[in-house]
Amino acid sequence: MFTRTRDKSPENLPEVLHVPKNIQNDIEQRGFHLYKWISPDEVKLSIQRDFLKTLKFFGIPLAVISLIFAFISGLSLLVFFFTIFVGVCFMFIYLLLLSIKRSRLLTKSAFVIMTDSSISLGWKIHKLSDISGLKNDIDEVSETFEEDLFWESRLDESKKSLSKDISSQLFGWYEKIFSILDRVGGKDSIQGMLILMALYTIYIAIMACVYFIGVLGLIVFGQLMTWLNTKYLIYRWQNVIKINKLFWDLDISSDDIRAEKTRLKSLLKNAHDNEWKDGLLLEINAGIRDINTSAQSAVEQVLSLKNTIHKSRYKDMFSFEVYNSWIKKQISKPLEDILTLLEKNQDTLIQKQNDIALQIKDTEKIELKSVLKLQVKRIKMQLKDINKFIPMLEDSITKLK
Repeated sequence: MFTRTRDKSPENLPEVLHVPKNIQNDIEQRGFHLYKWISPDEVKLSIQRDFLKTLKFFGIPLAVISLIFAFISGLSLLVFFFTIFVGVCFMFIYLLLLSIKRSRLLTKSAFVIMTDSSISLGWKIHKLSDISGLKNDIDEVSETFEEDLFWESRLDESKKSLSKDISSQLFGWYEKIFSILDRVGGKDSIQGMLILMALYTIYIAIMACVYFIGVLGLIVFGQLMTWLNTKYLIYRWQNVIKINKLFWDLDISSDDIRAEKTRLKSLLKNAHDNEWKDGLLLEINAGIRDINTSAQSAVEQVLSLKNTIHKSRYKDMFSFEVYNSWIKKQISKPLEDILTLLEKNQDTLIQKQNDIALQIKDTEKIELKSVLKLQVKRIKMQLKDINKFIPMLEDSITKLK
């Protein structure tokens, strides 16, 4: 259900919302789609990006301020280092506060719930016909995490671009200092520029350390934030996650039932052609038991899904008419086909049993009677199992209605 691809959007949707065709198809088929927009990993990436952005825009002013204070204090290295230390501390405090803000924004942008009539973002539910109230929230998330709704994230590209800019920014000033040295004259001027270059080199070394320590620190901090945010999202969105999982489980159950139906149909045909041999009887009975188990599991999933939706805040935006149609197609119809197959096979077995009974009555050959009686025994065994499982299958189908 989760998707990051985009196709042409339906023309009847508002301009502010461009829903990919595959998501729209999903909604039309089952009446529900859960889109995973922003993830805890993207919060981590956004903090790493902001660290680089802060270095880029804060680095040069910090260098200038540090140099000014160093010259004012009589080229005191202690003042120079202390100024950089204070600036870096403020930068990391800013990033810490920013990470808290990002995490709060994550809680309302992690999931977008859509039905055929409504959309929900951050627990705000809007009709698709009027979602202008969501535009500000969508724009805030898009700008913060550099990811438009239903589009790919641009955070990785942004990080790479900022890393290149920082590298160019730090080392690019050497060329400017050398060009100034070429133009200045006098021993004192050259000496001053050399001192400036020495301080600048020290600054670059410090900022390089800040960069690498910051990157390593943010990796550890990011992992912690990702873990905490993931745990909180699971707690805060547990009903939505459960609904989505049940939809996935029903898809799997549907595939299993269809596969078991195909296999059972083939086994019954082979058994009929080979006079119900014991090996095939065991396979058929195992297949029927598997179908019954899958049917009961599917019924439990359907009932659990309905109950979970009714207890959630999204029940009023959910289209149960579409959902019921999907359940009939995915679960009820395959089970009804299997029931028809078993009932038809039941009639065939009864007819076969009656025909063999007449053959036994008409024949006088003892050897032939023994073979015919063995066939009757096998047929009765199969009828016993079919008669046992048909009511159970009927009960499962009834519960789905």
